[in-house]
Amino acid sequence: MKHLQKSWLLCVALVLSLTACVESGRALPLVSAPDPLGRFEISIPEGWQSNFAGEVYTFAPANSDNGEESLRVRLYLSPTNTLNANQHLDTAEPLIQAFLSSQLDADYEVINQSEIRVDRYPALQLDIAKPHLDSYMLGKLVMVAMPGMVVLLLGTGIQADWEAFLPTFRAMLKSFYLVSAYTQTPPQS
Repeated sequence: MKHLQKSWLLCVALVLSLTACVESGRALPLVSAPDPLGRFEISIPEGWQSNFAGEVYTFAPANSDNGEESLRVRLYLSPTNTLNANQHLDTAEPLIQAFLSSQLDADYEVINQSEIRVDRYPALQLDIAKPHLDSYMLGKLVMVAMPGMVVLLLGTGIQADWEAFLPTFRAMLKSFYLVSAYTQTPPQS
C-alpha cells in the first residue's frame, strides 16, 4: 500500500513539473497600440507593426513577410448597432463568418475550447490547428460576447513560433479593452 502511495505521489509530482514546463515561457515586452479611431486599447510586442484594413487590424513582427507561416494577430472589431440580443446575433453571425472565411482556410480544425474573460466580458477561446509540411499551423480564436459589438482576436503561426508566442498572446488579451463599446447609427430621414 505504501509503495502504491509513493508511486501515485511521484506521478502527481511528474505531472505538475511537466505542467510548469509548458507554462514557463515569458511574454515579450509590450507597448501600447491604441486604435486610431479611439475605440480600443491593446498592447503589442515591442518592434511589431500594426496595419488597419477594412475592419481588421493586423499585428505582426516588423520583418514579417505576411506569408501563411508568419506569426501574426488579427483583431476584428465591428459594431452591430443594437443592444437587442436577437438582432445582435442575427447581425453578428454573417460578420463572423465573413471574417473567418477571409482569414482561415477550411483545413483548420478546433482542437480545444475554453471560456475566458476579455475586458470583463465572457469569451469563447478556440485552439485551432492544421497540418503544415513537417509541422502544424497553430493558433487561437477568441470570440468576445459583447453587446453591440463583434470582437474577434485571431492569432496564428507555425507550431514552434506559436508555442513560444503563446504567453505574449495571453498578455495581449489581458491588455485589451474597449474605450467605446457601442455606437448607435443615427436614424435615416
